[in-house]
Amino acid sequence: LKLTYTLTMAPQNTSSSGSSAPASRPSYTDEQLHNALLNFYGGSSATAETCGHIFGFGNPNHEMSMLQRITATTMLDYESKLNGGQDNTDDAAPSIATLLEQASSFHKAHGPILPLQSIIQSKSPCMTLAAEFKRASPSKGDIASHLHAGEQACVYFGAGASVISVLTEERWFKGSLGDLREVRLATTELANNNNNNQQQQRPAILRKDFITTKYQIAEAAASGADTVLLIVATTPFNVLQELINFARSIGIEPLVEVHALVELDVAISAGAK
Repeated sequence: LKLTYTLTMAPQNTSSSGSSAPASRPSYTDEQLHNALLNFYGGSSATAETCGHIFGFGNPNHEMSMLQRITATTMLDYESKLNGGQDNTDDAAPSIATLLEQASSFHKAHGPILPLQSIIQSKSPCMTLAAEFKRASPSKGDIASHLHAGEQACVYFGAGASVISVLTEERWFKGSLGDLREVRLATTELANNNNNNQQQQRPAILRKDFITTKYQIAEAAASGADTVLLIVATTPFNVLQELINFARSIGIEPLVEVHALVELDVAISAGAK
C-alpha cells in the first residue's frame, strides 16, 4: 500500500481570477440535511455492516459534523440540479451518457487519463507529492479566491508535484469544475513544452469534492480529471464499492481517503488499492 503526502502550498500571486462566483443557492434546515444523510445511508434498511464506520450512525441525538453538513448540502444541491431535467433544455444538466461522451472527446484532444497507482508507484521508494489548489475553506475563509488555477498548478508542477488536487466544491471552498479543467489544460501544455519540447509526464489531476454519486465522477472525467476523491468517513460501504467500480469502469482509479483503521478496513473491503 502506497500513501500520498498532500501539501497545500501557500499561493504567492493573486493577480488574476480563474473562478466566477457561484450562482445563488438555497439554504437547508438541519432536518433536511439530516434526512439527506439518512437516505444516503440507506434509510430504514441501513445497517451497522454498511454504515457502522460513519460518525454518529445509530445515535438519534448525534449532531452532524461539518464534513457531514457539507456532504449533505452537496447531495441536496445535486438533487436540485438533476431534478431540473437532463439534456432537454439549454439550462438542463447533461446526462451521465453525455458527460462520458464529453470525456471521450476531451481525452482525444488533450491526452488520456493517467493511472493514479502507476504515478504513485513510479516514485518508489520516494514519496509521491500531491499539492492542492484551494481558494477558500470553512475554517480559514478566503485563501486565494482570485488566484488563476492553471498558473498556480504549473507552479506546483514545477516544484515537483506528481498529483494536483483541485477543490471543486463551490459554497465553502469557492472551487469549480472550471478550475479543474483549467489546471488539467495548463499542466498538460507545460509538460508538453518542457525540456526543449521533449515531452514530460504531466501530473495526475484529482477532483477533490464531496462525491456521493456516479454523476459527479462522470463530471470529473468530462472536465479532465485523472482521479477523484472518495471519503470513507461519510460513505456507506455498499455505495463506496459502487463508486469505486464505476470510476474504474470509465478508466479512473479513485483516491480513497481514510483517517482511522476501521475506515481502512472498509476501504480495502470495498476494493480500494
